[in-house]
Amino acid sequence: MASNNTTLADGDGNFSDWIEIYNPATSPVDLGGWHLSDNAGNLDKWTFPNLSQSILDPGEYLVLFASGQAVEDYIDSAGNLHTDFNLSAGGEYLALTDPSEVVVHEYAPQYPQQYVDIAYGVDPD
Repeated sequence: MASNNTTLADGDGNFSDWIEIYNPATSPVDLGGWHLSDNAGNLDKWTFPNLSQSILDPGEYLVLFASGQAVEDYIDSAGNLHTDFNLSAGGEYLALTDPSEVVVHEYAPQYPQQYVDIAYGVDPD
């Protein structure tokens, strides 16, 4: 959600942009060392820390906030991870890459324009 005004507050009480990741596998996935980026030329822009918040069990969703926090590995008071970049409501590139920077999923050249408090995504099926 690249234009979150009232939908989901982070642990600091702010309505930051957010990204949701789903694990469709039958085993847990440790995202520690994986990356998110809004820049196709810098695929390891933000790295998931090696913490329990980075582990997704089968069928589990993870919401993390694209709040632009300058603090590396920022975790708010509710235990939510925060990226060091924001999302553009006008649309932009967004990718999830593995530790080797292989693109696992991307919106390229960009996801479409976003609307206030309406999430955009793909069907997990």
